[in-house]
Amino acid sequence: MWFRNFFLLFIVLAVAEIYVLLSVGSLIGALPTIGLILLTGIIGVGMLKQQGFSVFARLQEKMRQGQAPAQEMVEGVLLIIAGAFLVTPGFVTDTIGFLWLIPQTREYFAKLLISKGMFKVQSMHGGGFTGSGNDPFGQQRSYQDDNTVDGEYERTDDKEHKRLEE
Repeated sequence: MWFRNFFLLFIVLAVAEIYVLLSVGSLIGALPTIGLILLTGIIGVGMLKQQGFSVFARLQEKMRQGQAPAQEMVEGVLLIIAGAFLVTPGFVTDTIGFLWLIPQTREYFAKLLISKGMFKVQSMHGGGFTGSGNDPFGQQRSYQDDNTVDGEYERTDDKEHKRLEE
């Protein structure tokens, strides 16, 4: 079901992109349309770099505080998709890409995707990412492994091997 919806969205997006490109091209001409597409791509890549550093800095700060950086990770995924949309020629994809470059709209879409269950978010317990006594699932870690057996052995299938002596 998910694949069918994605495929349908891909087809609708491609048709809308072609329609808008032809409409803009007939209004302002072919060369200005191409120039506008190149200009939006260049501006978008510059903004993408700036926003990527911003999200990465917030992700590092959350990890340093021992919090799960779920919001920042989803925003990072949106930035990757926005970058792909911005380098794809067309005005519809550029519009979506620029929307996800604006921090407020990107944050809104990230929260929406998390609330719809598109991304699984797990909260961190205890010390978070530090070496506390809890694992990421909130259970106490055991530093003693009950499956370890200490012992000695002697190889009996090959008589030529000498036993190691201390």
